[in-house]
Order: sequence, then structure tokens, then C-alpha cells
Amino acid sequence: MRLRTHVLSSLLAGVALYPRAPRRVALLVAGGVGLDIDHYLIYALRSGNWKPLSAWRYDGWRHMARAASDTRRRYGPLRSAFHHAGVTLPIVWGLQLVWPVLRPLALGVTLHLALDLPFLRLDWRVWRRAAGHCERCGTTKRRLDVVYLVPPRHGGASWALENRALWCRRCRLQVFG
Repeated sequence: MRLRTHVLSSLLAGVALYPRAPRRVALLVAGGVGLDIDHYLIYALRSGNWKPLSAWRYDGWRHMARAASDTRRRYGPLRSAFHHAGVTLPIVWGLQLVWPVLRPLALGVTLHLALDLPFLRLDWRVWRRAAGHCERCGTTKRRLDVVYLVPPRHGGASWALENRALWCRRCRLQVFG
């Protein structure tokens, strides 16, 4: 998800849950947005550039399709272990048991991780159509994932069933590299 989505959803959830408690709203937003600090830190450590505006620009640029003439360096995924629910959620919910005032923070972190879930994998329409087989090679022996045939950032339809397929990892790598 994008930072703007995390800010808006955290703010809306905070106002809905705590309409008369601005400090709790602020804590929920801090949890919902603050988890993304790891993206900035990983970018800064890999690039050596500690300017937040440069990290913001890089994040917008790295999601675009790569042009043939583009020689700028890419720094790979910018996610740390804190973006894994199995690591982060026990920590924040354990802390809120000790300090109940941190409950809005734990809710914000939980909301952030929920927004980062790959909902594409959960498209039951594609799974039902494929009946547990890779729609490209027919295998059932490898892990299967729902993929976009034409990614939305390249003009493909986001929700159209005909733009999605259930493929194994080998087929996905053969087509998309």
C-alpha cells in the first residue's frame, strides 16, 4: 500500500473508534503510518542517501515500469521483518497488555499490516476457475499464485477476472522474469 492510503485509513479508523479522544487518534495514526519507517531506513542504508524527500521520490519511481534507457539503481524490496505479522503483532499486542494506553498504537499497526495483505492471492473466482491447477502448465505440485496478466500499472484492469490467472512460480518467472 501507499503512504497516503495508510494515513487516510488510519485517520478514518481513529476518528471512528475514538471520536472524542484526539490523542488516541494520533496514536492510532502513528501506528498505522510509523511502521513504514523501515522502508526509509532500508533505502537510506542501501543508497547512502538520508534525505527523506529522496526516499519519497524513489518510492514513487520504483513502482513504475523500467524504461530501456533507465540506468538508475534499484535497491530491491524495502521491507524489514517488522512487516511480517507473525513478528510485529505479538510484540505490539504484548506491549499493550503491559501498557493499555498503547492499544490505539497496536490497532494502527494491525490495520497497516492488514492493508498490506496481498488480496490478489485471495481472489476465489480465479481459484475456482483453475480448480487447483496452474492455468499455464497444469501442474498441481508447486505453489500457485494469482497473477495479473497485464499489471494495472501497465493499463490492465484491476478487478477483471479475465486479467487474472492462477500460475505456478515457474510459469510466472518464465513470463515476467
